[in-house]
Amino acid sequence: MNGMRMFGVWAAILFSVVTAPSVNADPIVQRQTDGPMEFSLRVSDSETLVAEPLQVELEVIVPGDLQVVLPDFMDSLGDWEIVAKEIREDLPHASAAGTDSRRWWVRLTLESLQTGEVKIPSVEVQTLPRQSENQSDEIGIDWEKAGSLATQPIAIHMRSVLSESADPMKPEPIAEMISLPTQTTPSSSWMPTVVVGLVGVLIAGAVVLFRMRSRGGISDAVWARRRLADLRTQWQKQKLTPDECSRQLSGIFRDRIGSMMGRESTVTSEDALACLQESEPAVSENLRAMLTRADEVAFAGISANSAEVDAWLDVANDWMGQLDTLQTRLSQEATA
Repeated sequence: MNGMRMFGVWAAILFSVVTAPSVNADPIVQRQTDGPMEFSLRVSDSETLVAEPLQVELEVIVPGDLQVVLPDFMDSLGDWEIVAKEIREDLPHASAAGTDSRRWWVRLTLESLQTGEVKIPSVEVQTLPRQSENQSDEIGIDWEKAGSLATQPIAIHMRSVLSESADPMKPEPIAEMISLPTQTTPSSSWMPTVVVGLVGVLIAGAVVLFRMRSRGGISDAVWARRRLADLRTQWQKQKLTPDECSRQLSGIFRDRIGSMMGRESTVTSEDALACLQESEPAVSENLRAMLTRADEVAFAGISANSAEVDAWLDVANDWMGQLDTLQTRLSQEATA
């Protein structure tokens, strides 16, 4: 009886759905420049219907001596599902000044089943000095010259396909009532379903974890450098407080050390320092003050100051180099 009642509710909702009038909304465009660099975002509509496709285009133009690192656009962007994407990278571009420029371009097709205000989150790209083909990721980049550009979040108004006068509990009559056959399922049949569902969840979790760790083939060392470059840019643009910056800086190094320890998640400061103390005490001492202060900020309510953060960021690349050297040495010792 309860099952038939639920079916009646859902049937009522479906029967109340009508074709809503088309939405005529203006596109949204964001543009920003940083010296010779140009970054633009175009969203096809500021308002659309649920499950209707929305086009988002990104364009980045940089001088020829720079390269752009785009985000990994996987299956979703915030609360939006990415149903299609088209990416063009490192294309020649004729700038107005006549200089040699390069262009990166992305088109995403998004859909959402939510109603109301649904935000397209900020999209951030990194700019790096261009590498020659014979340089490796770890040694070929001048990280001091790295930067980033980011869009502002955009709220899209999502309209339901239900007409304003439609009442899901009072559907319009359509035809004679349809009688559906019922089927009794033995109570013992739930076990295979649960087992299959559990296996599916585990597989999905493994896939997500693999995507997070693979990062499109980018090594943990390079990923940490990129995060560090982005953090430095955000700090220089005064988008972070000293406390926020210290916590993020600590997280970057704890992630990096955790990857060296073979961990899939961030390690604590205590575990990170213990690992370094055992293998390279000098590196442990270099990082101890920063990691300790970040813990004090996070757990004891003690604030960091700008001078501390500036000093840490000034030597952060050197610390990353020390970790890279340590990892190389440990790898060589393990295979010797």
